[in-house]
Amino acid sequence: MPPSPAHSVQGGKRKERDFDHQDQDHETNINVVVRCRGRNDRELRENSGVVVKTEGVKGKNVELSMGPSALSNKTYQFDKVFSPAADQAMLFDDVVEPILDEVRILSISAVFPCF
Repeated sequence: MPPSPAHSVQGGKRKERDFDHQDQDHETNINVVVRCRGRNDRELRENSGVVVKTEGVKGKNVELSMGPSALSNKTYQFDKVFSPAADQAMLFDDVVEPILDEVRILSISAVFPCF
């Protein structure tokens, strides 16, 4: 009987998630969208530093400022990133509306007339 995926590979334990990415030939429908918030009243009053930066109103990267003693900042990439300047309408137009359009198309194609 073959060993389960969680059993050892060359003496080390292999986790289940290692097997999730073996078949890279198929497309995924998962998109990660980030909306960064602006500083709240307390943060403005305390003159706290901005720790999150984006590439304009809409981009793909978020840069986290790790503080003055850090050697470098950290940058994370997502499918879409919206800055605090992005409004609700922009998010709806760019994220929600395409999903609704796809659902609408699928539901129309799934309705067949019966005689």
